[in-house]
Amino acid sequence: MFQEKRILAVLLSALLILPCVACANGNDPSRETNGIFTTADSENDSEFFPNVEKQDYHGETFCMAGTGGGGDWYLADEYKASDGNIHVLNNTIYEMNTLIEDHLNVELVSGKSAGVPVETAIMSGDDIYQALVQHAYFEVAPYISRNFVIDMNELDALDFSQFYWNGDTIEELSINDHVYVAVGDICQSEIHMIYTNKDLMATANIKMPYDQVRNGEWTFDALTAMTANLYVDDGDGQQNNKDIYGFAGSWADWGAVLPQAADTFVASKNSDGGFDLTLYSDRTAEFYEKVFAWTQDESVRIWFYGAPEGDSVDFASNQVYLHGSTLGTKYLSVDFKLGILPMPKYDVAQENYSHVNWGDEILVPTTVKNRDMVGQVLELMSFYSGTMVREKYYDEVLQLRVSEAPDDRDMVELIYNTIVYDPGMVYAHAGGSETGSIYPLIYTFYFCIQDKKPNITSYYQSYAKPAQKQIDTLIKKVFQRS
Repeated sequence: MFQEKRILAVLLSALLILPCVACANGNDPSRETNGIFTTADSENDSEFFPNVEKQDYHGETFCMAGTGGGGDWYLADEYKASDGNIHVLNNTIYEMNTLIEDHLNVELVSGKSAGVPVETAIMSGDDIYQALVQHAYFEVAPYISRNFVIDMNELDALDFSQFYWNGDTIEELSINDHVYVAVGDICQSEIHMIYTNKDLMATANIKMPYDQVRNGEWTFDALTAMTANLYVDDGDGQQNNKDIYGFAGSWADWGAVLPQAADTFVASKNSDGGFDLTLYSDRTAEFYEKVFAWTQDESVRIWFYGAPEGDSVDFASNQVYLHGSTLGTKYLSVDFKLGILPMPKYDVAQENYSHVNWGDEILVPTTVKNRDMVGQVLELMSFYSGTMVREKYYDEVLQLRVSEAPDDRDMVELIYNTIVYDPGMVYAHAGGSETGSIYPLIYTFYFCIQDKKPNITSYYQSYAKPAQKQIDTLIKKVFQRS
């Protein structure tokens, strides 16, 4: 029996433990208002409990493992933060897990305690892992292609219509009606957004665009206008990381999330149950040209993967008005007033804001024997993650209590409530160390701007055909065994 229990690792060290998809919006149209998703109805949700009756599985283990430490985050027991204190979420997560263990008489254990690689266990037919957490695109397509994971429609306890799952995204990621990938409040999120220095903006008489956001008017053109004419040289006559900028941020991966923010996806579901490449269009080409022109403005400073340290500008240094980054806690201690904004839309006609998740997905290996237990644990984990952890995260981790920061709290909820997944990203990995031909398309805006290409046409054409072939090969294998 595994001895290592409830180890809180990667997710809480990154302090990103909220829902990873549309705030698990499910298929409930009542949670959408004026194109902006609202938060869940906490009063109604508090009265709901999943259709999982109390069980006695005699202490059977439920072991979750995955890439990048995935699967460890929800196992919290005596986890200490770097300062030696118990993490603020530890007690909440411990309580959540205890409720699940008591309700089903199971033992939640860390995948690190197994000591057996996932692929080895699956190929040997050993029921060691009951669920897998795969980060971004790593091994998702290869596991499906090699028949390593089941269609989760076979797990009767899973109700993807509930608010703690994202039913729309799960359907979008399904292949020929088979659900190999599930996403919901159980998952880790990695979401790109915009931080603002409210003090700098106030000095420049720039109003925080909260009302623009709420009215659906926070667009890329609005961002461009806001960041213009804000460059200030430090006096040496050279543009460097000592100057003041309207916008600054690493282009990896913030630049790569702009297409999805503009409601453009590398691949989208087709009527045959597969996927077609949908990145390139006249609209995308025009959008790229706007982005390219913006990055060349002196008020905008971006740097690329592997760039020298001197290329970057530290947002905490009080030199940047708007900063593209991932949502988290790294700037809670800055000595200026911090603001939060979502990614901009393409234009006002775009229905919703859109934040593509680089976080995790849930898969279930074919080797699981007690599928009733596995489905019930996953259903309860997602339910409790959505109902017990969310408010604690907003209030205590991000320190965005409604009474203290109502506007920024609204922005964070909007960001989490408009998270999407790109099928082209989820299924980009070809296997092993090979990322395949879809991978470069994910980074179209990144590489083309890095190479100072004025348009994306030739770059896209060089990868489109092999990328579509990579997708079609995966789909063909699924159809052949359906």
